[in-house]
Amino acid sequence: MVSQILQFYRKRRKKFKKKLDRMTRRFTMHNRMITEAFYKECSPNIGRFRRGIYLFLLCLASVAGKVYSHKASPQERLDYTNRIFSFRAESSAVRRPSYPALAKQILLCDVVSFDVFDTLLFRPFDDPKSVFYLVGEKLHCPSFLRYRVLAEKQARKEAQEKKGSNEVTLEEIYRKLDRYVVFDIQHAMEIEVQTELSLLQANPYMMQVYQMAVELEKPIIAVSDMYLPTKVIEEALKKNGYTQISRIFLSQECGFSKRSGRLFPYVREQMGAKKKYLHFGDNYTADLLRAKAAGFDTRYYTNVNRLGNPHRCMDLSALIGSAYRGLVNNRLCCGAYRENQYFEYGYAYAGFYVLGYCVWIHERVKEKGIQKLLFLSRDGDILQKVYQKLYPEEQTEYVYWSRAAATRLTAGCFRNEFFLRYIKYKISRRINMTQMLKAMELPQMQPVLEKAGFLPDTVLTAENYEEIVSVFMEHWHIVEEAYASSNRAARKYYEEKLSQVSSAAAVDVGWAASGVSALRVLVEDIWKMDCKIYGFVSGANYLHDQNIIEAPLTTGDIESYMFSQRKNRDLKRHHRVGQLYSVYIEMMLASPSPSFLQYEEGENGEPIFRFDLPEVEGYGMIREMQRGILTFAEDYTRAFAKYPWMLRISGEDAYHVCRFIISRPEYFRNLFGKYPVNRAVGTSSHEMETLAELMDREYQN
Repeated sequence: MVSQILQFYRKRRKKFKKKLDRMTRRFTMHNRMITEAFYKECSPNIGRFRRGIYLFLLCLASVAGKVYSHKASPQERLDYTNRIFSFRAESSAVRRPSYPALAKQILLCDVVSFDVFDTLLFRPFDDPKSVFYLVGEKLHCPSFLRYRVLAEKQARKEAQEKKGSNEVTLEEIYRKLDRYVVFDIQHAMEIEVQTELSLLQANPYMMQVYQMAVELEKPIIAVSDMYLPTKVIEEALKKNGYTQISRIFLSQECGFSKRSGRLFPYVREQMGAKKKYLHFGDNYTADLLRAKAAGFDTRYYTNVNRLGNPHRCMDLSALIGSAYRGLVNNRLCCGAYRENQYFEYGYAYAGFYVLGYCVWIHERVKEKGIQKLLFLSRDGDILQKVYQKLYPEEQTEYVYWSRAAATRLTAGCFRNEFFLRYIKYKISRRINMTQMLKAMELPQMQPVLEKAGFLPDTVLTAENYEEIVSVFMEHWHIVEEAYASSNRAARKYYEEKLSQVSSAAAVDVGWAASGVSALRVLVEDIWKMDCKIYGFVSGANYLHDQNIIEAPLTTGDIESYMFSQRKNRDLKRHHRVGQLYSVYIEMMLASPSPSFLQYEEGENGEPIFRFDLPEVEGYGMIREMQRGILTFAEDYTRAFAKYPWMLRISGEDAYHVCRFIISRPEYFRNLFGKYPVNRAVGTSSHEMETLAELMDREYQN
C-alpha cells in the first residue's frame, strides 16, 4: 500500500514538474529580454520557488517599464533549455543492447532484417535535408532545399491521390521541381545520388551486429522507406562494408511502405512466411510497431539524433550546425563506444573550436603569404597537432613561450607591464620583498631596496607600490644585467627558428595578444631580424584595457578568429571574463607538459630551457581531451573530404559551441575541479591552486 502511494506521488510529481517547466518556457520565451535575463542570470541550482519569484519580477518589470521585444528564435530557446551531461559520460548513458545479447537473438532467428538510413548507414548531419544544401550548391541553386522539400511533398500527395500510396521515385520528385526551377532532370538526379553516396558512412554499432549475422551464416536483408533506386542503396551498402546483404526491399519499388504496415507482410511472402525474422530499425512506428504487427521480432534502435540533440548547441548556422551535431551524435550516441568525460569534452566541444581555428589560420596564411607558423607554448600544442594533420606540407614550429618570459625579455620596452605583472598584481597576495624578488629572480635588488627602507619582510601594499617602482627605475641597469643572458639565449633560439623566413605568424589563444605583441617587438625592433611577425588569436578581450590591440587589429597585423572590438562585438560583450570564460576556453588548449619559465645560456652559449614543476595531476585528463579533439578533427575531415569548404567553421559558430559549455560552471567543477592552475606571472609552483579553488575565489569576488 505504501509503495503504491509513493509510486502515485512520484508520477504526479513528474507531471507537475513537466507542467511547471512548460509554463516557465511559455512565460520566458515571448520576450527576448526576459529570456536572456532568466536563463543567463538565474542559476538552475536555486529552488523552483525562488526561480518563480525571479521570473514574476522580470515579467512585472517588463510590463511596468514597457520593455517589449520579439521572441527568441527556436535555436536560441533550445540553447537555453538543452542540458549537457555534467556528471557522467554521455556515451555511457546511451543504453544499447550488448553484443552477446544480440548474438543470442540472431542465433535464434532465420532472417536478419535491417533498416538502412540512420541504422546501417549514417549521414554526417542531424537533419537529412541538410544534404540538399550541398546538392543545391553543385546545381548553383540557392533555394534548392526549399524547392526540393516542396517537390517531394507534392509528388507524394499526387501519388496518394492516384495510387492510394504516397511512395514515389526520385524521378517523380524531380519532375515536380520543374514548377520551381528548371534542371536537366537526369543530371540533377545524378548529382543528388552522388552527393548521398559521398556522405554516407557505416554505423559502427550496426556493423558489429551485421558481422555477427554474417558469422552465424544468417540471411541478411535490408528494408527501407526510400525514394532512391535499389542500385544506389546497394552501392552505398557495399561501399561501406555491407557486402553480404542478399536482398533489398524498398518502398518506392514495392509500391507500399513500412509505415503503412504493408511492406513487412510483403517481405514475409517473398522470403518465407514460416521463417522467424529479427528486424533492426530506428523509427518507432515503422520499424517497431509495424514490424511487430507483421510477426517480426524487433530491436528498436533509437535514432542517434533524437538521443543527442537535446544535449547539443543549436544556435548555429544551418549547414555547419547540422554537420557538427550529426557527427557528435553519430559518435557518442551510436552505442559502439564507451568514452570518458574528458574525451567527450574534447570531441563534442573543444574539437569544433580547434578545427575551425586551424582552418581559419590556414586561410589567413595563404592570404598574407606567411612562410612559417609559430605555435606558442602551451596553448599551441594541440593547435599544431591538428594543423599538421590538416596541412602537413606547411612549415610550423612549436616554440617555447610564456608570459613570464615575455615580461622579462621586453622589460626594457614595456616597463609598466613588468611592474604590473610582478608587483602591482601581487599586492592582493600580501607578499613581502623577499618573495617579490624571488619571483622576479632579482636578488641583486635586495640591497638597493633595503637602502631605500624596504626590508626583506616589508609587505607589498598599494601605498608603497609607486615608491618601489621608483627604486627600480633608478637602478634599472641591475634589471638589464640580470636578464641579459636570457635575452641572448632567446635571440639565438628565434634566429634559428626564423632562419631564411621573411614572414611568420605567432598563434596564441588570446586575449590581449601579449605574447604575440612581445614577440613582434623582440623580432622586429629589438633583435632587428629581417622577418615580419603577424599574430593570430582566437579571441581579443582583455579585462584591463579593451582597446589594447585596436591598432594592430585595424592594420591586420593581428587578427582574431572569434571576436574582438572589430568583429562579432556582441559575442565579446557576452564573454564574461569574471566568470572564468577565458580560463575555460584556455583549458580546451591545455597541454600535458610543464609551463615554460625562461631561456638560459648553456656552457657553449646555446639556448637551454627552464620549466616549472610539471602539473602531473592533470596530464591524464589533458591527454584524453586531446585524443577527443584529434578524433573529432579526423572524423569531420573524413566525412567532408569532398567538400573542403565545409571545414570553414565561422568564429561565431565556434564560440557558440564554446559558450554552450563554458556557461556551465558545474560541468567544469565536476570534471576539472582538482586540475592545478596558475594564473599569475611569477607565482611559485607551490602556491598553485585548483580550478575549484579559483572558481570559489573568482565567483566570490
